[in-house]
Amino acid sequence: MKSFARTDRIRQQLWRYIADVLRRSVKGYDLSAVTVTDVAISRDYKFATVYYTIMGDDALRARTAEILDHVRLVVQSEAGRRLGIRVVPKLQFEFDDSVERGMRLGDLFSQIEAEREDEQTDN
Repeated sequence: MKSFARTDRIRQQLWRYIADVLRRSVKGYDLSAVTVTDVAISRDYKFATVYYTIMGDDALRARTAEILDHVRLVVQSEAGRRLGIRVVPKLQFEFDDSVERGMRLGDLFSQIEAEREDEQTDN
């Protein structure tokens, strides 16, 4: 139980530091529109998957993925320095489409509700 609590604390701190580094410390790129949605960290702290989202078209997403891959080591180094642990996780960035899926579901529910209201007014 104790290792889980430590893992969760490190995951949350890493999440916070990565988001801050992306917003403030990466020079030459505007990553302010990137939102870090979650971080998954391995039990041995060697690997971490950073889930992110950005609103925009596919070209913007592809460009953002390239930039994040390019600045990965800078973000990893800075976040590791701030975290202050012996083993700094190797970061991997992965696009999180859950926000978009949620928005699509919301739109579908709105359409269903509108159709029901139309049916009720027709009757």
